[in-house]
Amino acid sequence: MQAQREAELNALADAAERGELTVKPGTVKRGSASRQEMQALLMEATGTASVEEMARLALGRPRAGSAAGESPVIRARVPQEIKNAFAVLAQREERNEADLVREALAEYLVSRRAG
Repeated sequence: MQAQREAELNALADAAERGELTVKPGTVKRGSASRQEMQALLMEATGTASVEEMARLALGRPRAGSAAGESPVIRARVPQEIKNAFAVLAQREERNEADLVREALAEYLVSRRAG
C-alpha cells in the first residue's frame, strides 16, 4: 500500500512540474490570514509552539565551523559523573555542551601537537 501511495504522489509531482495541474476556483488563499493559517498548520504538523521553533526544526542545525562542507559527528560514552560536571560547567559558562566539547577537543589536539 505504501509503494502505491508513493507512486501516486510521484505522479502528482511530475504532473505539477509539467504544469498539468489546475487550481480549483475559490481555493487559492492570499494575504496575512492565509500566512497565519499556514503557519498554524505547520506548527501543528511539526509539534512546535512558535514559528521560530518550526523554522529551526525545518532548516535543521547549522554546520559547525565553516559554512560549507561536512560537519561530522564524534560520539563517546563517559561516566555519569563526568557528564554531570560537564553539564554544570556548560550552565555556569552559559554555553551549550557541544561548543564546550569542540573547544576541549581542539585544545587537546593543540596540546598533543606541541608536546
